[in-house]
Amino acid sequence: MSFLPPELIFDILSRLPPKDLMRFLCVSEAWYALIHDQIFIKAHLQRSIETNSAPLTILLRKFSPECPPSHFFSLSFSDNETTGTAVKTEQPLKCPDEYTDILLGYSVHGLVWIHNDDESDMALWNPSIQKFKKIHVPTFEPEASSSSGSEMEQRREPWDACYGFGYDSVHDDHKLVRIVEFAKEGRIVGSQVHIYSLKSNSWKRIQDMPRNCFGIHHDYLMFCNGALSCLVYNRLCKNQVTILTLSLASEKYCQFRNPVHHLNINESRLTLRVLGGCLCLCDTFLETQHDVWIMKEHGVAESWTLLYSIERGDLPWWIDFMCVPLVFSRNGEMVLLSDNNTIFFWYDLKEKSFKRAKFHGRPCAYEMTVVCWGSLCLLDGDPVIAEPETGRQQKVPTTSTKRKYSSGEDEETYDDCL
Repeated sequence: MSFLPPELIFDILSRLPPKDLMRFLCVSEAWYALIHDQIFIKAHLQRSIETNSAPLTILLRKFSPECPPSHFFSLSFSDNETTGTAVKTEQPLKCPDEYTDILLGYSVHGLVWIHNDDESDMALWNPSIQKFKKIHVPTFEPEASSSSGSEMEQRREPWDACYGFGYDSVHDDHKLVRIVEFAKEGRIVGSQVHIYSLKSNSWKRIQDMPRNCFGIHHDYLMFCNGALSCLVYNRLCKNQVTILTLSLASEKYCQFRNPVHHLNINESRLTLRVLGGCLCLCDTFLETQHDVWIMKEHGVAESWTLLYSIERGDLPWWIDFMCVPLVFSRNGEMVLLSDNNTIFFWYDLKEKSFKRAKFHGRPCAYEMTVVCWGSLCLLDGDPVIAEPETGRQQKVPTTSTKRKYSSGEDEETYDDCL
């Protein structure tokens, strides 16, 4: 292909999936340099985002009460497919005596942040090309309050910690945020916020959370439109839950209301998700109604729109009521849902109908579901599977049968058969 103009080769390669590009690294030195070039990597990612053409992978973490559920499976499928095969996949944190978590319910540019159970070992992982980067985990010591601070502030103790991962487009940098809340006698009295930069490979402390916000609902913050978002209680209004966002570029906070008017802490179960590049709020009310709201204009509370509402009586018998939206179909007419990590199904927004998505060889029990888009991010990272020293080409694992990924131990798998 040396007779082709470089710009045409660039255009052709930018349309290919990451796994194909990984194989093409050995075609020539010129192709190797092109595929590793940051301009090409960004163009490849941008084309995938604009055309919604990146390969879609669902990561599952196997659940086992007897041993750490550090076994991961990937499900690759194209738009609107109802069948697929699960393949066991290696992950970068080798912790045989500890749990290895996929903490977040989403990925950013194909990257997933994972950590072990005590958060002493962390990494960014691109499962589509099996590259990763370990993150140094410093010891965050509570800073002594000033002498002018109250006695309660001076004697505060760490209460809880949560994390969020996203991309700062202004500085072209992936960032990880850690928020620690402090309490005195069971009452939250303050917070401490640190941010990690992948570009500088360093941590720094930034401004604490607003003092009227406390009690983050979950262990993670959702990334959307350059900011991390979470549900928090408003100290100034009893039982009110608001949405707090942190811009990764400006490192400034913003608050806006949620769209649920009937909210009562004891009646509604709220979770934040990201769907189609928009922030969405899932509201399960009294275990009888499941509503999903989507914010069409980020940060504008008036743009909240009810995407769909499902009542318990509308669900087929084989679907659990606690269902989570994962991704839109390419035409935007359906949403892929997972009901409490047991079944996948498509929900038609117009027809209000359900279609089972069947996958063969998946674990019969799993705890977490993460949707990843294929990308070349972290191409220069460390390989998850060490390359052989002999220089011989490594064999690609086959996916034809369930027992091919057994690795010497019995893996209990399940085929959807309805």
